[in-house]
Amino acid sequence: MSINAHQPNDRNECKIWQQNLQKLLNAWEHMLHNLDPNIYDLACIQEPYLNPINLTNTSTLGRFWDVLYPTNHHSNPERSQTLILVNKHLSKNNWHIIPINSSNIMAIELTGQFGKVRIYNIYNPCKNDRTLHFLEWHMHSKQIEHC
Repeated sequence: MSINAHQPNDRNECKIWQQNLQKLLNAWEHMLHNLDPNIYDLACIQEPYLNPINLTNTSTLGRFWDVLYPTNHHSNPERSQTLILVNKHLSKNNWHIIPINSSNIMAIELTGQFGKVRIYNIYNPCKNDRTLHFLEWHMHSKQIEHC
């Protein structure tokens, strides 16, 4: 990835990179090499590579990306299965994490001249559909909050 200057996104669109890394370090490194901050605004990662202290290797990320972990990442004994990377050109005044008590689901709300949009990053294990039931409950409870 060749990056000459990190310029704010002056496009009227949001570009999202989405990938399941299958917990592989090589996949993580390949993604970092190809995730161009001049093109992408967000990255929604499922099954991220996490080091032995349960964090991403972020030494090269910090310059361009804010790394968001699930709300309960440090308190939940289950391994976090989702991450969201937010391009630092997006003002922190224009986004916030939506708290969700799940290691398989994360969400971020973006605000701007377009209004509000919520982006959900979901890892759904093949063995069951508990994540989908949890998401359905979450969406229903958020709908009730806004009535």
